[in-house]
Amino acid sequence: MIKRTILLLLVTLLMLTGCKDRNQDNITSPVFNWNGHNYIVTNEPIPNDEIEEKIGEIKEQTTDLPTKHEEGYRLDTGTNIYKIRGVEITNDIDSKMAIEIEGEYRVARIIVNIK
Repeated sequence: MIKRTILLLLVTLLMLTGCKDRNQDNITSPVFNWNGHNYIVTNEPIPNDEIEEKIGEIKEQTTDLPTKHEEGYRLDTGTNIYKIRGVEITNDIDSKMAIEIEGEYRVARIIVNIK
């Protein structure tokens, strides 16, 4: 009877540890929210001549994935966000912007289904 109770307890604990949401733990790159959609900052550089105009900046830092417009995860307040020349900002998988980090522009791509 005691062995059965211990086994049941161990199985229950094992199942509960598998339920942890690990999305945030796996994201090490900066992420920001633009109009309700999260964008992940890549290491992909973008030349200065492809930057069209500044469209915003990070207004608030968060320790979780962002949920509000112009909120950033692992980004400093005041970090500039830019429109890329010839690229429309949409809600589909091809949407991308540029962000300036330490004087360099990098591509930020929309994250689908992670909020």
